[in-house]
Amino acid sequence: MITLGVETSCDETSCAVLKNGNEILSNIVSSSLFRHKAFGGVVPEIASRHCLEQIDFVFERALKEAKIKKSDIDLIAVTEGPGLIGSLLVGVSFAKALGYELGIPFIGVNHLEAHLAANFIGKKEPQKYIGLLVSGGHTSLSYHEKGKALILGSTVDDAVGEAYDKVAKILGLGYPGGPVIDKLAKTGNAKAYLFTKPKQDNPFNFSFSGIKTAVLYEVRREKTINEKFVQDMAASFQEAVVKWLVEKTLAAAALKEVQNIVVGGGVSANSHLREVLGREGKNRGYEIWFPPLSLTSDNGAMIARRGFELYRKGRRSKLTLTGNPNL
Repeated sequence: MITLGVETSCDETSCAVLKNGNEILSNIVSSSLFRHKAFGGVVPEIASRHCLEQIDFVFERALKEAKIKKSDIDLIAVTEGPGLIGSLLVGVSFAKALGYELGIPFIGVNHLEAHLAANFIGKKEPQKYIGLLVSGGHTSLSYHEKGKALILGSTVDDAVGEAYDKVAKILGLGYPGGPVIDKLAKTGNAKAYLFTKPKQDNPFNFSFSGIKTAVLYEVRREKTINEKFVQDMAASFQEAVVKWLVEKTLAAAALKEVQNIVVGGGVSANSHLREVLGREGKNRGYEIWFPPLSLTSDNGAMIARRGFELYRKGRRSKLTLTGNPNL
């Protein structure tokens, strides 16, 4: 079975071709990131226009790389939400039109669920697991059992990726902040600055706005912002954030008595998170799932995989489907 995955939730435009839910024949991504750097963040209008400009080219290239014709497609999976409404409408409209033309089913997919499903391409999904979603717009912990999900906690303010971007801006490192802070942290002293862990009524909720403000105050107090200060601050910030993520994730796994922890989202590419969660999880007997680096950012392959799963469970979408930014 050939599934086309279409992803246009934000600043990426992606189409992927997946065979039988497990073999990636192509996964083409066109990013508008370079257009947003000057603004220090994603500009919705620029993102949606990029999606509109690129969708046809990305689709044709995905078919070419997969060595198939569009008539070979059996199913279309498309990001329904969450995301930027302008970008979402591009992908949803494209998928509906193509599905109607080819007379094949299409399925709206939750972008966040798809990030976790990226781990299951070519692998068998565990019957139950804890899902840790870490991205620029979302941070959450969820419990999954036999295809059903229960949200245990989520961020009450900034998402972890958003905190990385804001701290990078404060330190004058540009946008996006995740990769540059991860790199600088390797050369800094992670114990140079200590940050207080936020208190939450729900032990599985997250809060990252406080640490961003604490970094800002440290920068204002520092008379000389030199290379060493930036390196130490990057290392200290990352150490604290990753520690909080790992502690809450392991606590959720212990509570739900699972053996598998599945991580997804752009921040799952962070080297320190992979190192610490991998080590601490293994020490406690858990199997830690991280997607390949190529599948950590927004991409069509993860959408195709999740759509394929839903199709096998009998899910179909109607032509009345539209983008749902708050899904």
